[in-house]
Amino acid sequence: MKGFRNCLRRARKRPGLFLFLAVVTFIATFIEQYNPWTQANASFGFFKNFDYIAILNGFVHSTIDFFKSPKVAFLTIGAAILIIFALCVVLGLLFSGYFNQLSNATFDKPKKRGEYRVGIGRYTFKLAFYFFISIILTALVVIAVLYSAIPAIMSVKQFFLGSAGMLLPTILLCFVTAVAVFFAVMFYALYVTYILPSIICFRRGGTGVAFRMVNGYCWYLLPRTLAYFIVMLGIRVLLWAVHYGLASTSAAICILVASWMIRTIVNFVYFYFVFNAYSAMKGDMFDSE
Repeated sequence: MKGFRNCLRRARKRPGLFLFLAVVTFIATFIEQYNPWTQANASFGFFKNFDYIAILNGFVHSTIDFFKSPKVAFLTIGAAILIIFALCVVLGLLFSGYFNQLSNATFDKPKKRGEYRVGIGRYTFKLAFYFFISIILTALVVIAVLYSAIPAIMSVKQFFLGSAGMLLPTILLCFVTAVAVFFAVMFYALYVTYILPSIICFRRGGTGVAFRMVNGYCWYLLPRTLAYFIVMLGIRVLLWAVHYGLASTSAAICILVASWMIRTIVNFVYFYFVFNAYSAMKGDMFDSE
């Protein structure tokens, strides 16, 4: 409760923190709801003819076909990398000032004029590289997780096709896969998340400090991070259940506003927790040394 009061107190001192995140969250929510893919597929009916193995096999064949013309493939990859990096520079430009303000707030530094501008000057390219590397690594982790689940899914298929002796191996394989994927995803999320405040606080060596913090405080940080993911996933499940209200213009607008408001609050509380927890761990770690 004390932490929540501190969050509100610091937000009142720097109202731009909440307003900035509200604007960014609205843009992201609007794009999510009104893009063509969502309008065509984002409902539970999408899973009626969903074939997990066929989709992954199709991805492999598409990749093989893509590299049959190496020159075109590498030019395409190079162009994609440039576009992604340009996008990351824009994100770095937008968020560098915001995260500088949030860091100052959680470390209880006095409010100064030009905090946002100072953040842009100091952290734009650091955050651009952070976003770029995070996007590449996240794509690789997602692909690895998707393909790691294939043995468990094939085992389940074999069981439902009549292999009664597969029950115990299927349960064990699904359990081991679920546990391995859970911890891999959660620890990856923790490392990526806490590198962010670390590169704001340290000119050099921030990544190493973040790794040490996550390793040392993981059982404190993991439940909060898991809660955030569960809430955000729950919101998306509800949105899919009603297909974002797109059957009616008025319903779609109401759902857009409601999901935007809830996500803004959840995002702000989580971002604040990350930077506040980081400030506490930093003090504890370096005071003890």
